[in-house]
Amino acid sequence: MKPKNGETVYKLIHSQEMVQYMWKYSVHTQSTQIPCAVAFDEELDLKLLARAVNIEIERNDCMRLRIFRDGLKIKQYFLNEYKLEKILYKEFSSKEEQVEYFDSVASTRLDVFGGEIFKIIFFKTHENKTGIFICVSHMMMDFVAAFTFFKDLIAVYDSLKNGTPMPKPLAKYEDIIIKEQDNTELEERIKRDTKILDEFVAKDRKPFYNAINGTKVLDFQRKLLRSKDMTMPHIYMPVLDKTHLIKCHLSEEDSRAISDFIRENSLSAEWVIQLGFRIYLSKINKHTNDTLFWVLCPRRRTVKEKRCGGTLASPLPWREILDDNKSFLETAQQLGQTQAFLFRHSDVPFTAIRQMERDRYGLSLMQTGNSMMFSYLPAGENGFNGREFDFTAYNFGHYVMPLYTLTMQDSKTGRYVFSYIHRTALTKDYEVYFFHNGVVNAILQGVKNPEKTIGQILEEL
Repeated sequence: MKPKNGETVYKLIHSQEMVQYMWKYSVHTQSTQIPCAVAFDEELDLKLLARAVNIEIERNDCMRLRIFRDGLKIKQYFLNEYKLEKILYKEFSSKEEQVEYFDSVASTRLDVFGGEIFKIIFFKTHENKTGIFICVSHMMMDFVAAFTFFKDLIAVYDSLKNGTPMPKPLAKYEDIIIKEQDNTELEERIKRDTKILDEFVAKDRKPFYNAINGTKVLDFQRKLLRSKDMTMPHIYMPVLDKTHLIKCHLSEEDSRAISDFIRENSLSAEWVIQLGFRIYLSKINKHTNDTLFWVLCPRRRTVKEKRCGGTLASPLPWREILDDNKSFLETAQQLGQTQAFLFRHSDVPFTAIRQMERDRYGLSLMQTGNSMMFSYLPAGENGFNGREFDFTAYNFGHYVMPLYTLTMQDSKTGRYVFSYIHRTALTKDYEVYFFHNGVVNAILQGVKNPEKTIGQILEEL
């Protein structure tokens, strides 16, 4: 959808180039869509909510962003105005029907070059909850931006319903795009930070691919390719990227134990949950102490960036060397230090890091040492004027990595929810459940006895 009215044209920024890069490794561009929904116990006025959506499109400029092909490059511009004339409404008689329907919508490719940037659907659950579903191109929103959309939309709805002033305006994504256009200072900083990340990831040796099903994939490819010393398999398969979504909910008791430990020790939930992943990955990958996977960094440092739509997130190669003699608590604190280091260098684009890996280790385009993408969504705090809500992410059908994990805390029950989107060609459902149980066991051992060492936890798993 090319500009027609003299709109200003921009190049993609680095976070958006990540999405374009992922398209190269999947013929299914829905692998880069963000499909999610919120549902509320109260009945919302749908006519008023539809008005609120069009006001939100005015307020949230990433919803007016359009992309087009200019030769071999992808470029973008903002529409001055855009309105939805009609919004689809669905009623569901069961949770299964709802999941099946929205998974189907989520795995259907948006025609982004034809101007179809998002789909919005209003719905009623089998429990008579009113919900809003959005499936949006990752080129225009990341998960934080999608959650910002929901929060601001409900704030606008409440203003219309109560006849009160509109909420504080959102920041403009266009301002961030302008700031990153041909920014010499930014590019120089990226070069310096790329070198620092290169040294951090290398740690004097090749990374070891540690997957949720152990060394099965690595062992198979070593045998197939007759390369017994290979530590990083070929896993980027542009066609064999079909996925399945598995959700696991912790009990309230176990979730409370984790939350209490986090609060009492002034930790981040992301460090503690991620540590559970790393300990169990070590256990099932020949007790390697070398754990590496991508972690999605929101890249929102300022208040303006936090109150902004658009795609700003960028994956970072988080490599953590576990010390068997350190306690669970000490290692969680170690992860906090690593996160602070990585976030300081989070402007380094995904494409630069991938090139860094290939250059250092002589990798093919299909090889990587990263077995998954991990993301923690801090959606537990209520951002809907005290309303209880259910937040749900859906299966986008295809993905370039073997596994995408999204972890968050349910705002109503406090229970932790683990969503695993796994490539079915590489991992089976039972392996995901087995892995999840091991991760939870590792976390609970640590939070109930913080002085227990990593080595002791590994022995007891």
